[in-house]
Amino acid sequence: MPSDTLKSLVIGAPPPLDPAWVEYEQAHLTPAAPKKKTYEAPTAVERQRTYAQECRALHARMMGPEARDHELSKGIVKTRLTTTSTKDGATIPLLAYTREEDAEKDPDVVIIYFHGGGLWVGEVDSEELSCRRLALAGNHAVYSVGYRLMPEYLASVCVSDAYDGFETVRKRVGSKPKLVLVGSSSGGQLAAHVSQMAPAGSVDGVLLRSPVTSDVFSGREYVPERLRAYHTSASPAFITALGGYMKRAIPRDGLARMPLEADPASLRGLPRTWIQVCTNDTLYSDGVCYAIALEEAGVDVDVCVVSGWPHTFWLPVPSLDRALEAELEMVEGLQWVLAG
Repeated sequence: MPSDTLKSLVIGAPPPLDPAWVEYEQAHLTPAAPKKKTYEAPTAVERQRTYAQECRALHARMMGPEARDHELSKGIVKTRLTTTSTKDGATIPLLAYTREEDAEKDPDVVIIYFHGGGLWVGEVDSEELSCRRLALAGNHAVYSVGYRLMPEYLASVCVSDAYDGFETVRKRVGSKPKLVLVGSSSGGQLAAHVSQMAPAGSVDGVLLRSPVTSDVFSGREYVPERLRAYHTSASPAFITALGGYMKRAIPRDGLARMPLEADPASLRGLPRTWIQVCTNDTLYSDGVCYAIALEEAGVDVDVCVVSGWPHTFWLPVPSLDRALEAELEMVEGLQWVLAG
């Protein structure tokens, strides 16, 4: 049975959307507003390219001279690296972020970051604002992993690339710094997979932001029976302009299991885990149920609830005040896992 704290997070219906989000949605996401260009691209490759370009343009605006996040543009060294897939020898891009003042130092903390995008879109720099914020929070080295994407590649390739990126960074930095995995949405799925695959004791903390942990949308049988009563968000009431059901061509995108399906014995001994969830999100229960599963296995877990907001809203609309608060909560989550 989950603790009273986690049990209180199980909700049958979401709260009303926050007025600030409603205002944004009415101005930008109504049928009368211009459609998001990413999804007008006719092919998957073109959608991926368009999404990457949109992300870079958005980050440039947010870090411009007069922008709120201009400070994120300064004091960072970016280094492009690569590693090689153990599956087929393909090149996997990595992007490292460190503070200029720490360029000649060994990092105290190494963060391995997996971007979101449903395993369909996103590149190594698609969540640059978050990576920069984490790097500037201390003597941290942040490595973003640019895994290959569906549908050109199988989901198993996404997982394999993510793990190869992890292993490359782990061997590069050695055992001295603390190592933390971070991922948002499907990147949270990858971070959870990697945390379960990693050698015991090699990871010191995990941050999951609106993570995908199950394939409830292919059927409730893909949620472990002991957790089904707590998985309530796969409902039309939780659908928003930013998130509906993840419709997969085949269950689990062909993976043998999702992170939530790991048996309790394999979850024991996993590192301290911080999970951020948005209440108005069909994936809300994926995060809550994973927290329950970890707690049942004796893992130290903390859940940060963003009430009244949709799935990973801080990525498409980082200019909102609540988006900045969610980012700062992520930094506090990092401090929490490191304090364990």
